Amino acid sequence: MPTIEIHVVSNILLIAIIYLFDKEVKKWFLEDRKSFLYLCLSVFGSNLIDIDHLLATLIYDPTRCSINFHPLHSWYTMPLWIIGLLQRNKFLRYFCLGVLLHLWLDWISCLLIF
Repeated sequence: MPTIEIHVVSNILLIAIIYLFDKEVKKWFLEDRKSFLYLCLSVFGSNLIDIDHLLATLIYDPTRCSINFHPLHSWYTMPLWIIGLLQRNKFLRYFCLGVLLHLWLDWISCLLIF
């Protein structure tokens, strides 16, 4: 059964690994550190969708699947995150990609629970 520590670390590591191999991000890192910092903040800020856990009676329950339990983790909001990938604003695109990766890891956690 996955613990909260494994979940949080996997969220951060997967996002960091994905962006390590992105050529555009490497260019920003080498040429424009300020844009790179904003990008990192938008990606790691995507984990803020977990704020909807505060609406649950138990903030964290290791036996509960967060997909479709929390409002921002529902199937109804996923099209919003996908539409965000199509936007021209690079920070919004990376934020939405970070959210979708976060939801993918939550879905894997759900599979491991059941």
